[in-house]
Amino acid sequence: HNGETVVQGLLTVEVSSFDDLMELWHQCLNQRAARLAEQGIDATEYEASSHLIATMKIVSSNTTTQTTTCGKIQFVDLAGSDVTSRKLGKDKRPSTPEAMLAGIGNSKEWKFANRSLETLSQVVTARSQFVRTVPYRNSTLTHLLRDNLEADTKVIVLACVSSEPEDIQNTACTLRMASKMRRIIVGTATKHSINVE
Repeated sequence: HNGETVVQGLLTVEVSSFDDLMELWHQCLNQRAARLAEQGIDATEYEASSHLIATMKIVSSNTTTQTTTCGKIQFVDLAGSDVTSRKLGKDKRPSTPEAMLAGIGNSKEWKFANRSLETLSQVVTARSQFVRTVPYRNSTLTHLLRDNLEADTKVIVLACVSSEPEDIQNTACTLRMASKMRRIIVGTATKHSINVE
């Protein structure tokens, strides 16, 4: 598999149009909702505390040059960045962005409630500090995302934050994570072509 991470039991479905893709997407969401309903799990809470990874492998062919180009796009929707510590009271909220970010993410008392998200934070820290041993295998999420953080790829991070005062700690943690992600150096995205004889 050319060094890519392989998920046992993962189903690959071939689609040839955007409509086919959207139909498949809705089928997946409906199946997940049905499974959660059978297990008596609240769908809203589940979505807030779980991750969603969608991978598309795209193959295009040039009929003139007989060259096939292969690419992969991976969309990752991470769980909410709730933290286990609430150190700041209502009367002690920082008044500036600098004060808000100071110290958050640097103390062991600040950890993400979601274990795999906390592991991702550790991986991001290790990669941004050029640590030799990175704990990718400490969670399924980081194991699956290893290709995205090391390979010749392009990574775009969208940090979803809130302007509400009661969300200030989670907002600060999200911004801290995004700041760490910016320091990760990955290889330059390259074009993979296959000549068809």
